[in-house]
Amino acid sequence: MRFLNSEALLEMLVELKVLTPKQRQFVTLEKGKQRQKLLRLAGKEGESDKKYPDMVDIIASFNFKLQNLKARFVDEELIMRAVAKHKGMPFKKLDPLELDMDVATKTIPRNFAIRQLLLPFNQEGDVLEVAVYNPDSEVAISDIEQANQVKIKPYISTRSDIQRIIAEFFGFQKSISAAEDQFTVTPRSTGSIDIGNLERYVKISSSKEITSSDQHVKSAVNHIFHYALEQRASDIHIEPKRNVSVVRFRIDGSLHTIYNLPKAVHSAFVSRIKFLSRMDIAEKRRPQDGRIKIGESSGKDVEIRVSTIPVSFGEKAVLRILDSEMIFQKVEKLGFSKRDIEVYNSFIKAPHGIILVTGPTGSGKSTTLYSTLKEIASPDKNIVTVEDPVEMVHEEFNQIAVQPLIDVTFSTILRNILRQDPDILMIGEIRDRETASHAVQAAMTGHLVFSTLHTNDAVSSVARLRDLGLQPFMIATTVLGCMAQRLVKTICSSCAEEFKIKSDELIKLGFPVRDEGEVTLRRGTGCRECRGTGYKGRCGVFEILPMSSQIKKMVAEDAHSLAMREIAIREGMTTLREDAWEKVKQGVTTYEEALRVTSER
Repeated sequence: MRFLNSEALLEMLVELKVLTPKQRQFVTLEKGKQRQKLLRLAGKEGESDKKYPDMVDIIASFNFKLQNLKARFVDEELIMRAVAKHKGMPFKKLDPLELDMDVATKTIPRNFAIRQLLLPFNQEGDVLEVAVYNPDSEVAISDIEQANQVKIKPYISTRSDIQRIIAEFFGFQKSISAAEDQFTVTPRSTGSIDIGNLERYVKISSSKEITSSDQHVKSAVNHIFHYALEQRASDIHIEPKRNVSVVRFRIDGSLHTIYNLPKAVHSAFVSRIKFLSRMDIAEKRRPQDGRIKIGESSGKDVEIRVSTIPVSFGEKAVLRILDSEMIFQKVEKLGFSKRDIEVYNSFIKAPHGIILVTGPTGSGKSTTLYSTLKEIASPDKNIVTVEDPVEMVHEEFNQIAVQPLIDVTFSTILRNILRQDPDILMIGEIRDRETASHAVQAAMTGHLVFSTLHTNDAVSSVARLRDLGLQPFMIATTVLGCMAQRLVKTICSSCAEEFKIKSDELIKLGFPVRDEGEVTLRRGTGCRECRGTGYKGRCGVFEILPMSSQIKKMVAEDAHSLAMREIAIREGMTTLREDAWEKVKQGVTTYEEALRVTSER
C-alpha cells in the first residue's frame, strides 16, 4: 500500500520544516530515477516483490539532513512521525518485546495484514490498538472493528517495522502452530554424536519470514536464536509451566518475557536444543550441559552454552549467549579508574603469582579474565585454562573442560598441569583445599595464575583462602592481589537528563559526598532505544587490593579482615561503593544502580 498523493506528502513535510522547498523540488525532479534505482537494489536483494518503493522510501533514500540539526537525517521514522503529527494521530515505534503476539496473529489474517500494512499489537477491554502505515485506512479499520466487535485505536508506524513484525510474528506463530500439531511427543534424534568436539556449528537464518515446512521446530528455534542476538540478550530461558512454555530473554541484566508457547511444543523445543548441543535427548531426569556455535548470515559467530535441569513441569533450558565481541574486550574499556588500571596492569605483567577475581554470578568475572588473557597472549606464551565448563572457545588458549563424571576435576587436572609447560594458568574457580594448594604450588614454581572466588569484597578473598586451609604465610608469599567486581547498568545516552538531588539524601544512603546543598547527577528518562528503562548496556565497578608489604605482613600474622581493609583504604584502595559513586558523578550510571550492586560495609 502506498500514499496515493505524493505531492500532498511533500507539501506537508515542507510545512512541518522537515524538508526545505529546494529539497522538495529536487525530489519532484528526481523521484522517477530514484524509484528505478531502489527497485534495482531491491531486485539484487531478492525483495522486489515485497517492497515497491513509495514516496516515503524515495525521500528517505536521499539522506537529506534535517534542518537545524547536524547529525540527524530525514529517515523513514522521522517522515512517519511528521505524518502522525499532521494527522493528529499518535506514533508507535514497534518493539517486539512490548507487543502481544496472540493479539497480532489471531485478530486478523496474515494476508490482510500484509496487504493493508497494519498490525494489531495490544487490546485493553474492547479497545484494540492497531499500527497502520497509511493514515487513510478507514475501510480496513472498519473491517477489523466489525469482524472482532471492538473499537480501534490507530497508531502511525513505519512500513519497515510493520513488515518486519508481520514476518517474524506470523512466521513464528505458523511454525509453532504446525509444531503443536506435529510434535506431541519428544522427537527422536538421528545421526551419530561426536563428543570429541566442544563446538557444533549451526547456521541460522536472517530475520526474513519463517516458512512452514516439516521442520517447524527447527525454524522456530532458529528464530529464537536470531531474535535473541538482535535484542542483545545475554541469556535465553525456556521454562515449562502448567499450561504453557515461557520464553524469556535477559537483556542488560533484567529478564523480559518474550513468548508464551503451547505446552505441547515445549518438549520438542528442548529436544531440538539438546540435539544441537550434543546432549542425551532421552535423559530427562538429570541436569545436562552442552554448547552450540551458531553462525549468522552476517558472518558473525556466537557460542551458546546450554544447561538443562528438571523442574516441576518438565525440563527447563537456559542458554547463555557468549558473544566474542563482549567477552574479549580491551582491558582499559572494562570500566577501570586510572588508579585501578595501573594496579591491575602491574598484576598481569608480573612474572608469577596469583591474581584473584571475586564476585557473585553474573558480575562479569569471565569477561575480565578472558579479556586479560587475550591481552597478554602472545606466541611465546603457553596459556592453559581449566574451566567448568569452557565458556568461550579461543584458539590462542589451551582450554581444558572439567568433567566430574569421569573424575576430571580441577584438582585432578592441576596435579598434572605443570607437565604441560604452562606460562600462564587460568583456573575457573578455587572451590576446595586441594585446588587452592595446586594454585599456590604453580605460583611458587614461577607461573602466573588467574582464578576466581565467590566473596563479597576483595579483602574477604584472603579469609576465604584461609578457610580453605592455606597457611597465611603461603597466601602472603604467592597472592599478587585480589579484585572484587560488579556490573552496573549504564544510562541510555538517547534519553539522559540532568537533575539535582540534596547532598544529605546521598550521605544518608552511604555515598562519600560533601554536604554542599545540592548535587547535579544524570538519569535516563526512558525512550524507545532503552525500552523505557533509562538504561542501555553495562559497565564494571571494581575494588582492587594490591598485596603491599604492610598487607602481606598482616596476612602472615593472620590479622582480621576489617583491620586489613582499613589499611588497604588508607593505602589508596577504592571500595566498590566509592568506585560506583565515581561512575555516578561521571554520568555513567545512576545512584540507584550504585546502591543496588554495592552494600554497606
